[in-house]
Amino acid sequence: MSINKAKYVVIIIILVLAWLNIMKYRTTGNEAIPVWSSFDKKYYRQVNMGTLDKIKKTLQPDNLIYQLTGIRIKAPITYLKREIPLLSYYTPATLRQPSRKVYEPAEDKSKKSSVIRLKFDLRESKQREADNIKKAVERPLVVIYHTHTSETYIDDPRPQDNNGHVLPGQIGNIGRVGAELARILSEQHNIRVIHTTRVHDESYARAYYKSRQTLKNILKKYEGVDLVLDIHRDGVEDIKEGVYTTTLNGKKVARIMIVVTNGKFDFARLNLKEHHQNWKKNLEFAQKMSGKIEEMYPGLLKRLEIRDTTYNQDLHPRALLLEIGDYNNTTTEAINSVRLLADVISSLLYKRD
Repeated sequence: MSINKAKYVVIIIILVLAWLNIMKYRTTGNEAIPVWSSFDKKYYRQVNMGTLDKIKKTLQPDNLIYQLTGIRIKAPITYLKREIPLLSYYTPATLRQPSRKVYEPAEDKSKKSSVIRLKFDLRESKQREADNIKKAVERPLVVIYHTHTSETYIDDPRPQDNNGHVLPGQIGNIGRVGAELARILSEQHNIRVIHTTRVHDESYARAYYKSRQTLKNILKKYEGVDLVLDIHRDGVEDIKEGVYTTTLNGKKVARIMIVVTNGKFDFARLNLKEHHQNWKKNLEFAQKMSGKIEEMYPGLLKRLEIRDTTYNQDLHPRALLLEIGDYNNTTTEAINSVRLLADVISSLLYKRD
């Protein structure tokens, strides 16, 4: 092949690749909506930090001890891993495989609610789900999911990265917290709940893109959703305990932060002028929730925060992101927190305006 012909072949290949890339974004449309925010900068720096910075971080006392021994000073359960090696490989049964569960409150209040366990591709169950939901259309319907499914708490003995995430593809204890919130809402408050632990953050940078698909599919399948909650836990900052923990009803509980987004941040420069225009509806409900938390459980609320991003909240007027405590909390403290949160949610959803 002559040099001129080779040049033409290369040019054609480049043009084809460019065309395919353009078509990719045209076909995804608003699926490529940016969800990154300035609050994620620290994590991205940690993921993409240079060699010198990685060495400095590794040599920090807590991280160095963890890397050498697998022990976290603030998490006594990790000490047991030295004595019981299998402990570090133990994963609660509810977190071993991604699942979607539909919690249907029992007609007989003396009985526990029924839980329909679904596989994501189990199409034959659709009619059964629809029939079950029609039986209780007057009951509120809540969707709970986890964009950062690998987030966990300090007492999780499984191997983690320096940011408090279990290994990619695994489900952190944040999944247990979401499941407990779903269970309490259903069994104690007669609320229908859909809870999914589908993994979204095998690639951290694409986590919100993937969770967006999950949420869109659920909202398309189930009508009349009253509330959407993306359950997280806050970062790994070494801060004073009172900031992320308080005591209520004699129990230590993780404090809650409510995050609302206004869609201003356009990371991908997509010129989404009409994107998330109704964000104040999300804010309005968030303010009601924060007020009710303060009324029912003073001190449980850490703060209500507005961020210049999206976090999928444009998909529903009552979609919120909740940070249940901090990495430094224990799983039990987070579970104690969402048991109180369930009271708040029930009070809000059953209120007749």
